[in-house]
Amino acid sequence: MSETHMERDRRFRDLLQRISKSPLYKEKLAGYDIVNTRLDQMQSLPLTSKEDLRKSGAFGHLAVDMKEVAQYHESFGTTGEPSASWFTKEDLETGGRQMRDCGVRLTPNDVVLIRFPYAMSLPAFLMQHASRQAGSATVPASSRTPVTPYPRVLELLKRLGVSVIAGLPREMELLAETARLLGSDAKTDFPALRAICAAGELMSEPRRNHIEKLWGVPVFNLYGSTETGNIAAMCEHGVMHVMERDYLVEVLNEDGSMPASQGERGFASVTTLSHQASPLLRYFNEDIITVEPCQCKCGRSGGSLVHFGRRKERIPFGGLVLDSKDIQDAVYSLSPVPDAWKALEQENGLHFILDSHRSSEWSEKNVRALLTKRLGVPVTVEFADDGVLLGRGELVRNTPSKKPVYIQRLELRVSGAVSVDPLRDLLDQGRRKLAGRDFHEARALFEKAVALDANSADAHAWLAAAYGRLIEAGIMLEKMRLLPFLENEIMAALEIDSTHPFARRINGARLLNTPDTLGGDPAKAAKEFQYCIEKGMDEADIWASLGECLIQMGEPEKAKDALKEALAREPEHEQAKHLTEQLAGGRKM
Repeated sequence: MSETHMERDRRFRDLLQRISKSPLYKEKLAGYDIVNTRLDQMQSLPLTSKEDLRKSGAFGHLAVDMKEVAQYHESFGTTGEPSASWFTKEDLETGGRQMRDCGVRLTPNDVVLIRFPYAMSLPAFLMQHASRQAGSATVPASSRTPVTPYPRVLELLKRLGVSVIAGLPREMELLAETARLLGSDAKTDFPALRAICAAGELMSEPRRNHIEKLWGVPVFNLYGSTETGNIAAMCEHGVMHVMERDYLVEVLNEDGSMPASQGERGFASVTTLSHQASPLLRYFNEDIITVEPCQCKCGRSGGSLVHFGRRKERIPFGGLVLDSKDIQDAVYSLSPVPDAWKALEQENGLHFILDSHRSSEWSEKNVRALLTKRLGVPVTVEFADDGVLLGRGELVRNTPSKKPVYIQRLELRVSGAVSVDPLRDLLDQGRRKLAGRDFHEARALFEKAVALDANSADAHAWLAAAYGRLIEAGIMLEKMRLLPFLENEIMAALEIDSTHPFARRINGARLLNTPDTLGGDPAKAAKEFQYCIEKGMDEADIWASLGECLIQMGEPEKAKDALKEALAREPEHEQAKHLTEQLAGGRKM
């Protein structure tokens, strides 16, 4: 037996003694001879499920006296029942060391901006401990709060000379997009920045490479959970090393009864060797991983971990199984990479909603073919309007960031319960119908959304959009009948949120396309479109509509500039080309 194995065996037996002090494991291990169980007999011991933790409550796996506890954290699953985790001062120091063990190599010269959310979740606090241990300065710029919106974070990065950002991968993407909207370049305008540490979401290699290209600095991935702490950290060579001093990580088959073959995807089972306050034994966390032996250039040996996503997001299609990483790999292989995306499971394939400020460079046919080839299932594609997936206007305002949903299953079953966001689901369905020109069905779905939440500006704005499309397609009597409904929904949306960019955009379209005698006003419409552009809705359609307003206002030179902007974004934009030709011919609208 090697010295390392002997030490791990000793730590494992010590864990079994400590863990039996908690109510959960006192009961769970009652029939086992834990005094004589060795490390190589670990698989004879029971697994701990997420449901075990939820049922045992906040104190169920607490293994120390409350006077030894320094901090409490919890994470919410899809059922809404939290999974608890307790930390002693020693646990927090250990967690800081684990975060510091990644390839970023924090120093006393670093200024570390922490963009993880601070409320109840764990990574922000462990990264703060890591920064303190290294002697670095810390800037606590929590996400999901109006105190530190994206523009303020960018200002802090520049003014304070931040050298390392730590946060969710999505936050890194949104900060870069906000910089672009504000006229900056994330790659060149923050010269002090040298690295990014990311955790809390799946980050495949293509996604990591994309974030590195956005910022021009190396990105280091971390893998863990609130219940366990940080299990693996990426070194400077891009390898995720398991923290074997602190964790035993098994890769098991779907029911946890036996190990998966080496190199094959399986389900993680994590034993926390170092954790004092709420240790875990064979915690079956429902994450899909591989762990393979590795002799790395960085000098470390042991297990190299790859994370493929969670069981609840795994999608089977006949004999084919797609994990989140498979889908993410495919999406981030697109050129340009989307600014926002969502995959929706269909009965016979996947439907992708994609958003990019460079969407004019995409061909629907080519994108569909590439995704179908990469994933091996039928794919349909929808290019989203601004505000459907990503409200760029919100990025540049004091709007808190939100937790993203990348993959939506037909049904999300957790312990027999179906968990979906009914409002979001209705809006998603309605937008797909709208994109497919099924305007009547879209209206019906948006009406259901309004009935579900009458205080949703989104629901009213999208119902207005459906009425607008019906008016465009209808005969004159139908247009006259539907116009009051359109106006009512716009008014409702703006009463709820007068700054809502999409509602302002629909109002601009109403003012532009309605006759003067019925309340149309191209000058007011132009102001609405200009507002949308200022708030980041930088699409060819909006510039073309602004150009049409300016033509009707008798300002041809300004109209030419607006149409030029539209064609710069989409060279084949029909409305912009048509209006440009009319101006060139000297004809009035």
